[in-house]
Amino acid sequence: MMDEDLVSNYTTYETQFSATLLQTDPFILSDTFDIKIDFAWISNEIAQGNASFLKMKYFIEDIMHQCVFTHKASPIDMKHIKNKIVVFPFVPTNDIIAMCLHSKLNAICHEHMEILSITIGSKYANPKMSYTYNDPDYPMLPTLKEWIGQSKYYYDAPWWGRNTIETQDYEVDENTDLTSPPKFDTILEQIEKLTVGELDLKPEGTGEVVDINGWKPKIVKD
Repeated sequence: MMDEDLVSNYTTYETQFSATLLQTDPFILSDTFDIKIDFAWISNEIAQGNASFLKMKYFIEDIMHQCVFTHKASPIDMKHIKNKIVVFPFVPTNDIIAMCLHSKLNAICHEHMEILSITIGSKYANPKMSYTYNDPDYPMLPTLKEWIGQSKYYYDAPWWGRNTIETQDYEVDENTDLTSPPKFDTILEQIEKLTVGELDLKPEGTGEVVDINGWKPKIVKD
């Protein structure tokens, strides 16, 4: 957690992403979001800090982009949808989206960056309005037990509190083998290893560069 005296000094990252939202009734809405993220570098390890920024950037611009935003109470079954799915605990309005992303990005960046605030709003809304979330706590979000409906689970936090690309959780019951969690893409781990120089890009005997989902590292200069 940042010292309150230092919060006045921070970096701002701005981008946008598109998504399809399932509202109530049900009502389907396509939208493009402008998002502004204020964050602070809290580590002297430059490479690790750059890795945290690139993981955040990848999550917003590649994982969130062109997702379907739904919610737990939605009557529409998403099991056969091939799009990336984000399951929010409530109808995905600006405040809920901002709160979940604030939590998720802090989980992803954790030791090297702190997400101070997230401002999000529709690019084309009229009147143009946005919502800012800057609370390090998340009193509106459900606990893991409330979210999963079970006392035991694969992990100790919902998807918005884990350092992974996951954007939804899994159904479990008393017969589920919790020692074998579902597999997911480890691209965030690969981005970090690549940025800090721990990932070998030239497999022995081939001389070819390994392409991680088309992603290339960039050095961030504040």
